[in-house]
Amino acid sequence: MMRTDARSTALWGITLTLIALVALNAAATFLVRGVRVDLTAERVYSLSGGVRTLLGRLEEPVRLQLFWSQDAGESAPAIRAHAQRVREFLEALTADSGGLLSLEFIDPIPFSEAEDAARAAGLSQLQVDGVGTALTLGLAVLGPTDKLEAIPYLNPDQEPFLEYEVASAIASVGRGKKPSIGLLSTLPFTPQYNPMNPQGGDVPATIKRLDTLFDVKRIDPKGDTIPDGLDALVVVQPRNLGEPLLKAIDAWAVAGKPTLVMFDPWCETDPRAKADGVGGTKPGTIANIGPLLGAWGLTMPMDMVVGDRKAATRVTQRTMGGQTVQLDYLPWLSLTRSAMSPNDPITGSLSGINLMSAGELQPMPGATTKVEPLVQSSEDSQLIQSLKLGFFGESDRLVKDFKPDGRRKTLAARVSGPFKSPYTGAAGTANLIVVSDADLFDDSTWLQSDAQGNKRAIADNGPLVFNALETLVGDRALADLRSRGQSRRPFTRVEGMRKEAEGRYFAREQELQKQVKDAELKVSQLQREGAKDGAKTGILTPEQAKALENLNRDVLEARSELRGVQLQLRSEVERTGRDVMVLNVVVWPLVVACIAAAWTLTRAARSRRRVEPAGARA
Repeated sequence: MMRTDARSTALWGITLTLIALVALNAAATFLVRGVRVDLTAERVYSLSGGVRTLLGRLEEPVRLQLFWSQDAGESAPAIRAHAQRVREFLEALTADSGGLLSLEFIDPIPFSEAEDAARAAGLSQLQVDGVGTALTLGLAVLGPTDKLEAIPYLNPDQEPFLEYEVASAIASVGRGKKPSIGLLSTLPFTPQYNPMNPQGGDVPATIKRLDTLFDVKRIDPKGDTIPDGLDALVVVQPRNLGEPLLKAIDAWAVAGKPTLVMFDPWCETDPRAKADGVGGTKPGTIANIGPLLGAWGLTMPMDMVVGDRKAATRVTQRTMGGQTVQLDYLPWLSLTRSAMSPNDPITGSLSGINLMSAGELQPMPGATTKVEPLVQSSEDSQLIQSLKLGFFGESDRLVKDFKPDGRRKTLAARVSGPFKSPYTGAAGTANLIVVSDADLFDDSTWLQSDAQGNKRAIADNGPLVFNALETLVGDRALADLRSRGQSRRPFTRVEGMRKEAEGRYFAREQELQKQVKDAELKVSQLQREGAKDGAKTGILTPEQAKALENLNRDVLEARSELRGVQLQLRSEVERTGRDVMVLNVVVWPLVVACIAAAWTLTRAARSRRRVEPAGARA
């Protein structure tokens, strides 16, 4: 009888537990809706500090209207998934606004008032098939005086800028006008992004976003003036600028006006670079800004780039023997948070940036300006001659010849303080941000496409540019924004082990190659001596034959040893990978299972102790 009662009690307990879980889940759907826990190391699913600051200073309500064609979106899965992510982000934004943001979802079905409202707001329509089906995914932001700021198309390719787009639109309805930016670039950035073609063309994503966030005015590099009414000036890879334009830039900087300069000692993404570089090197263009850099208290060796073993990007190359190997390409830098100043609003919120063949900014002795580093290399770095950069054919040579000098090198800096014009001698106060790389504008350096063609940020190159400009034009809240979805999470232990093993491998390889070269020289010497003795050309003497035999043996032994080092390297990396997999797949689940089993057994033992005395009395 007692066993039946105990069994019934257990069944009732299980049933009531299941009911409680269902009820709790249903209650949570309504009571804690919108509550999220972000466990990522870089907080990529949390709102940036700049957004929270922006929301905190809102004084009057702002309305958000998300226009999304749900029916048309059924035939575009990638856009539909992006629309859901946009909706979740806007809901989180609204929830953190303290009631000052309101969110409305509108489906602009054909021939409806909602469709007319979308067109009146300037939202784009995207054709999704060949029968005229149009899709709308855009946002209208309405300020307290019904001032409208629209994002015509929330492009999935631009998801890394979602936070920037929305925050900037909210800020725009509260300020009189967008800041005006002058863009002077010798890189062929195409004209402003056309909202009638939301898919865009070959315009870099960073330039597209500049055109959205600011009123960008292009400056002709062949001209001689800077337009009036600008809030900041951006100079990208200046080359062959005329003296009148250099004087105009100088006058702008002397007046203390905000200036962002990004120039490169070896710009590899410049399409104007010729493929027939000196000695077959990888093509690149060299910037030249005349005497201005020196006047600002800086110098940069224009024939040298920074190589950093700790931050080197992994590349694949084919060796002379036809083998495909992976190597660290020292001039391509994948910089993490440790490389950036944590206290400056430009870099404080960034997770990492990617640079290609950047130069070193060096303060000039006796300069009157103050140079504050924003981005620096590690101590495990050195300067490399630009002419050594090849189509990855020199990657192994760069690693072999690598000799770090133990000194961190400045790659981006804030420059302030007094200086004098190199043209007029007029005194001025610098308000400059200088970056020693222009390749960071190229999408390939920091955006990665998935299988569906959607782009995801693997670095914060774009946010670096926007933060710098927002800081220069005075909006520190927007300068604290970052890209969403920064996904680079390196296995530091494995990377360190691999780099150490590669160092041993290339050091030994260099020794063996020297041995081979010495043996070849010895054979040549023996051949010359044989010729003096009247030996017939092409016939080896016994001494020469023996030397050649020894040479071949040395080469075979060297190759065998090199293969052994490579095999050891691969084995160490694979073993570490297996250890991590076993830890994640086996060990931790077993730990959780053991804890759960112990808890279950403890509960059962307690239940038995409560039942047994009652059974004894019965």
